[in-house]
Amino acid sequence: MNRFLVLMLTGTVLVACADGDDAKGDLLAPVTGGGKEDAGERVTRSGALAFGPEAAQNATFTADLEFHGYELAVRPGAVVGLEITRAGSASRLDTTLFVFGPSTPAGGYGDSALAFDDDAGYGRLSKLRALTLAAGGSYLVVVGTHNGRGRGNYRLQATCPSGACAPLVAANGVCHPAFLGAIDACVQSWLADGDFDPSVTPREELIAQCADIEPMAPTRDTLCAGANAPTELCALDSEALALSYLPGCRRAAIATYLDGACAFGARYGDLFRGGAIVVVNERTLTSPAGLSALEKDQIVKAVRTTAYDDVATIDAAFAAVDEQIVNQAELWDASNRKAYSVYEVGAGDNSFGMIFKQGTTDQAARINDGDFYDCQVTWGPETRVCEADAHCGEGTRCVGSSDASPLGRCIRTGADTNSAIGSACTLPPGCAAGSGLVCAAASLSGTGFCQPAWMRARFFSEPALLIPDNKPAGATAQLLVYGLATVAVDVRLEMVVSHSRTSDLRVTLTNPAGTEVVVFDGQTNANGEIYFDNKALAGFPSDESVNGVWLLKAIDKKANKTGVIGRFGLELTSHWD
Repeated sequence: MNRFLVLMLTGTVLVACADGDDAKGDLLAPVTGGGKEDAGERVTRSGALAFGPEAAQNATFTADLEFHGYELAVRPGAVVGLEITRAGSASRLDTTLFVFGPSTPAGGYGDSALAFDDDAGYGRLSKLRALTLAAGGSYLVVVGTHNGRGRGNYRLQATCPSGACAPLVAANGVCHPAFLGAIDACVQSWLADGDFDPSVTPREELIAQCADIEPMAPTRDTLCAGANAPTELCALDSEALALSYLPGCRRAAIATYLDGACAFGARYGDLFRGGAIVVVNERTLTSPAGLSALEKDQIVKAVRTTAYDDVATIDAAFAAVDEQIVNQAELWDASNRKAYSVYEVGAGDNSFGMIFKQGTTDQAARINDGDFYDCQVTWGPETRVCEADAHCGEGTRCVGSSDASPLGRCIRTGADTNSAIGSACTLPPGCAAGSGLVCAAASLSGTGFCQPAWMRARFFSEPALLIPDNKPAGATAQLLVYGLATVAVDVRLEMVVSHSRTSDLRVTLTNPAGTEVVVFDGQTNANGEIYFDNKALAGFPSDESVNGVWLLKAIDKKANKTGVIGRFGLELTSHWD
């Protein structure tokens, strides 16, 4: 449970308590006051709350000072009822009920509850009969116990006395076609820009930028000026449109894109920059020695994608490619939970090759000049970006959000049933091929334990950030990590920092918990570049948060020379704490 602070409240705060409350002792609430803390930072997030008895949330208090928070999305002007019901709740449980919000664009819920109840329900259970929420958006409904020491089950139910409470964009991503069309046009205009690099900005991120209020405002104005303007939608002001409607359009547009997108990405390099694919193992092959018959057949077929389409033997295949090098990687498509093998070669300084279904010579995609063609694998239901369980498909939940961001990934954690999870492994070869497991905590020592492959992910940016000359503040590049388990057990750094005098530089990496590790300190590189290619780092405790903002800081300690943080990437393997 997240740590939080509490404030002793009396029976006069927000709503008068029922007779006899004074005898029960001080009442605890998840607020600190003073505007310094946000309720959402100190409450255990317990998922999304929807309307109706079938969507009620059931949970249990098992420890002192527990507060459970549920996200409730509503349209502007909704009148909602919230109740800890007699059915499903422990007979002597004394609950409290708070509502915070609406959420801000940064994801917070504020430091003061807008509504509260202690004992208006059955016995000592809590109930808010008709709460009007003027602003649409997401609210945080928090359930606690009167003195913070209660134990037992409870059932939280939301109702809608006004008859129309759900947000105009439902959890399934319903969005007016005019907005979806405008988002797509915005994306296409970016892709047509000769200066835009799609390898740096993923399509999902581009869609999110296009689905913001500023680029979508003209569409709203045009739509609402027409004869058939949708009344409820056009009644939203700009703030409500941004907070309660456009997020659903963003999710709908991303879902539509991913439904038809190649799970491997658009180019060979996309395999190593995050997304649906987890790179389980990599090898650089320079000869056929030690290869299985299947591997030899796969390589021959991969080399035939080049101009050498007549090679018939493994020896001829190696002889045909640049420097006689074949790059092999074992892949796990975490979105569909399926395994693949990829072989990539250079031929005339161009990239060719093929992805195979694991254990076969059946093609899943081919590589031509670095691009994927004939891709037969589209993005599956898992690893999609989400902000709540309601944004995920059946059987999946939104995993890996943080105080820094509500973003997570849809994961079917109930499918992590492989009996080898937790068993010892060694690099190489790692965990069994095709098992959907990666060898975690092994990047430094070579020995570790097998974990579900989705718990490993890569994050990448090219900030092109200028390092100021001889300034103690230096330059700091940020990377938002989300969608993993709770703690990091492997940290690998990809970094390119350019500086004409690298001996002037000190570079550190800081994790979301604030632990800082020096990764470079004053060495001289003749080519004026510091380059780390997935370098394993020591110094980060294996019990600290993996999700959140990671910081790469470069400080120039001497005058007259400047530099640039050109690339910043992380491969992180996580674990449940």
